[in-house]
Amino acid sequence: AQKHAELAHHVKEAYEVFKARYGAPRLTYELNASGVRCSLNTVAKIMQELALKARNGKAFRYSRSSYSNSNVEGNVLAQQFITERANRKWVSDITYIRVRGQWLYLAAVMDLFSRAIVGWALDTSMTVKLISDAFNMALARREVKPGLMLHSDRGVQYR
Repeated sequence: AQKHAELAHHVKEAYEVFKARYGAPRLTYELNASGVRCSLNTVAKIMQELALKARNGKAFRYSRSSYSNSNVEGNVLAQQFITERANRKWVSDITYIRVRGQWLYLAAVMDLFSRAIVGWALDTSMTVKLISDAFNMALARREVKPGLMLHSDRGVQYR
């Protein structure tokens, strides 16, 4: 009991020295490094008895940026990848390709009717210009009428 009480004193002292940021594993390491012999399970048990919990930021929750939800259309395509006519539904995405030790970004626009790539662009950076170049190529190569739907993953370049 006396040894347990002494170890509890060392645990509480180390907990305060490290500003309540260290949990049982790190406290055990620090105590052993300073010459106080202890095991992880014993330190964890003492911390539980003394109601000591590490404040290490794990409870922090990231929220989605409000910008990521603004100016974004809903999923109008809704997984309906079949169409009866050309130039009614197009899909677009970006992929990356390693060429001679450098990353290149390829944006492609595909017509869902024929599954043909109707526009594409290749660049060393993934920008809005890459997307617009691919889309403009598709518009120049096809006769587009009102009602065309362009679907993407709604990534930052497409917003």
